Amino acid sequence: MAHITVIGGGIIGRSWAVVFARSGVMVRIVSRRKGAGPAILHDIEGAARRAQAIKPDVAIESILSRISVYEDMAEAVTGAGFVMETVEEDLAIKAALFRDLDHLAPEDAVIASSTSSFGISRFASEILGRHRCIVAHPAAPPHLIPVVEIVPAPFTSLETVEIVYELMQAIGQTPVMVKREQPGFVMNRLQGALLTEMFRVIEDGLMSPEDVDRLISDGFGLRWAFLGPLEGIDLNAPGGIADYLKRYGFMFNDLANERGASAPVVTQKLVGLLHDAMRGALPVSELPRKLAWRDERMASLRALRAKLGPFEVE
Repeated sequence: MAHITVIGGGIIGRSWAVVFARSGVMVRIVSRRKGAGPAILHDIEGAARRAQAIKPDVAIESILSRISVYEDMAEAVTGAGFVMETVEEDLAIKAALFRDLDHLAPEDAVIASSTSSFGISRFASEILGRHRCIVAHPAAPPHLIPVVEIVPAPFTSLETVEIVYELMQAIGQTPVMVKREQPGFVMNRLQGALLTEMFRVIEDGLMSPEDVDRLISDGFGLRWAFLGPLEGIDLNAPGGIADYLKRYGFMFNDLANERGASAPVVTQKLVGLLHDAMRGALPVSELPRKLAWRDERMASLRALRAKLGPFEVE
């Protein structure tokens, strides 16, 4: 494709540059800091070297050769096939930027935002080319964590959604669709729910911060490295996820009730949806084999962690 322009040379912008460049695409980074080019490229080189195990056949030198830094946005977006905005979470700044990009970027270029909190309709609804605007929210940093939330606005065209989804797949990311806008999308709401409960446990004196973190790093995190939480509980009962929720669903309803929910969260509709999704992907007869697969990989991960050792303060 034509080159990709990344607006912003901060942590996320530099990370996206690595993702795009190591997939073979030319990248132009726009930095508002005068003379920042050498420092940005230096940081990108370090990030690319630390991540080289992901694509060991791609030389660091070839990644760097595809990245250039611009101070003039108009020049950087000329001829771009895709524009990725990565500036700070400020609605006024993003709105002004998208107004400018609507005029400066080629008419057929998609304009995406890496925003982690605002739907695209919050700052691009008034521009003429709003149909080509969309959110592509990555986990940080995207050159190490591949998942990307694709979040269209009601005005985003289906063609734009398809282009971004296919692009993310082509460059080695893992796109997931968020079907409508909501604050925090889904990724940050999930993270927020976990962190909020962790904060409560710590403030109530129930557990120390170190031990709460260990529940994840030496607990769920080992499983989640290979399985999502739904896949995880699907393996925790002989009959799969429906069997699990039949046995333990009351626990989640009690927790929701404790937080003020007026109705059960584990409903027959939900159980049916989860059962259909899980059994559509894997029959019950295959659960023992997947369980063995999980066990072997978790053991290997623990062995790798022991070999690499913990972070040590100098």
